[in-house]
Amino acid sequence: MKEEIQDLIENQFELDLSEFNDHYEVIEKLDYDGSLHELIDSNIDIYYHSLRQWAVDNYDYVEQAINEGLVDTSEFDYHKAIQTGQYLQLQEEAYRLIEEIFEEFEPEEEEELETL
Repeated sequence: MKEEIQDLIENQFELDLSEFNDHYEVIEKLDYDGSLHELIDSNIDIYYHSLRQWAVDNYDYVEQAINEGLVDTSEFDYHKAIQTGQYLQLQEEAYRLIEEIFEEFEPEEEEELETL
C-alpha cells in the first residue's frame, strides 16, 4: 500500500511535501476529495474466505468497528462487520505510512546543502 500512497502523493496530487507542516495536513489534503479513502477501500477483501482468515488475527478491529457504531447491529452481517474492521485497520496503516513518507521526505535544497 505504501507504493499506492506514494503514487497518490507524487502523481495524482503532485504534492510538494515541503509545503506541509506535518503529516496530518498531508492526510487532510489526500482525503479532501476522497482519494485516500478510495485507496483504502480498494484494498478491502471481497471474498468471504479471505475475510474470515483476516478476522482470525484481527478481530479487535471488528470489535472496534462495532463499538464505534460503524456496524449496523440491527441487521448484523458478519462479513460486512469484518470489512468495516478491515477498513479501520487499513486506514490506521495508511495514516502510519503517510507519516513515514512525510518523515523520510527531505527537501531538495537541504540535500544540496548537505553535499557542499
